[in-house]
Amino acid sequence: MKKILFPTDFSKTATNAFVYALHLAKSINAEIFILHSYEMPIISTTSSGQPDLIQGVYESIELNNFERYKNEGPHLRAIATEYEMEDVKLTYLFEEGLLLSNMKRIIKEEIIDFVVMGTNGDHSLEKKLLGSNTVNVINSIDIPVLSVPANAKFRSLFSFGFATLLNESDKEGIDRIIKIATNLNAEVKLLHVLRKENKAIVEIIKKWKDYFNNDKVKIYTVLNPNLEESVFYFIDEHLIDVMCIVKRQLNFFERLFTSSLSKQLSYHSDVPVLILPQQKRH
Repeated sequence: MKKILFPTDFSKTATNAFVYALHLAKSINAEIFILHSYEMPIISTTSSGQPDLIQGVYESIELNNFERYKNEGPHLRAIATEYEMEDVKLTYLFEEGLLLSNMKRIIKEEIIDFVVMGTNGDHSLEKKLLGSNTVNVINSIDIPVLSVPANAKFRSLFSFGFATLLNESDKEGIDRIIKIATNLNAEVKLLHVLRKENKAIVEIIKKWKDYFNNDKVKIYTVLNPNLEESVFYFIDEHLIDVMCIVKRQLNFFERLFTSSLSKQLSYHSDVPVLILPQQKRH
């Protein structure tokens, strides 16, 4: 059984991402580890002779966090029941400490396959594609992260998109996307944007199709000097459920989703992004 780590702060954004975690878990026969991390404040006092008072404050904070987490369990289970996912195994983790540190430890100890998390609601997509917590996670771990925007409404996980320059270096990432999509019986739709006419592209596309040799992999080419516009219309026109990128593309996608054009297109804030780590070269 595969394993998904779902960090939550009980926000609407996080709970919305839980729906995606459920569907992914159901599709790939995975269990979900639900993690809530809380940090203890540093209490400074000139009254060093009151350790009992300080200890009482810490215990009260921990108890309040635990009570809140305990109450959220039935709520998440109710969501699973609503989507007929009662058979997905849920394991609850309540951890004191920094979120990222706890995540890295659990990923290592439990051999986690995926992270699913809501995009931080404190950063709108006009400012950033991903919230700060998500970016920190992506930069610090070496497993795929599915980042779910606050406005995403689950439709399906049947159509995975990937923008490619048709460089050989992209094939490795696309192979990994195909592997994930195959488990979901999903299509992988590749977009290549031509800034100008290129007669050689027909032969290049043919070689790529021969390389993948998979009816579920579709390659689309668009002639448009505006790369950003082409990507957004691709997401819209082909009903992309998840847009995939490899970590090295992150800066490009942050620029893409902060462009003024993004405000004009319907799906720009609704599509989850699957970020794949870059494979280590041996």
